[in-house]
Amino acid sequence: MGTFRCHADSARNRLYLNLVGFFRGRDVDPALAELDAALAKLNPGFDVITDLSQFVPGSPAAAEALRRGAELIKSQGRRNAVRITGGLLTGLMQFKRLLRGIFEEESVRYAKSTTEADLILDRWDETA
Repeated sequence: MGTFRCHADSARNRLYLNLVGFFRGRDVDPALAELDAALAKLNPGFDVITDLSQFVPGSPAAAEALRRGAELIKSQGRRNAVRITGGLLTGLMQFKRLLRGIFEEESVRYAKSTTEADLILDRWDETA
């Protein structure tokens, strides 16, 4: 069973996403509704931190939901992103494959923790 959590930090104009486990079709609508509510709290030009360290590739319906979620994030004005990776590389590979063509890899970095991801985004312009 998959869990999806998201949190919008309006002060930092940053969206935090956490995908855990294996997503099924019935997990899709609640996750997209939660994402939509969080995005409403942010301004265009927001950054995203996505924790994929425990994500497992899901069903075809869940894969389509990832694409729909990514399109929604893009349409709301995502700027840069950091993906937190872990030992489950199959999840990261599916995530990258599904989002190919939606986001440019130049606007994505990788981290091992949320703390590291926040630092990367805080210093993005210094290291670009």
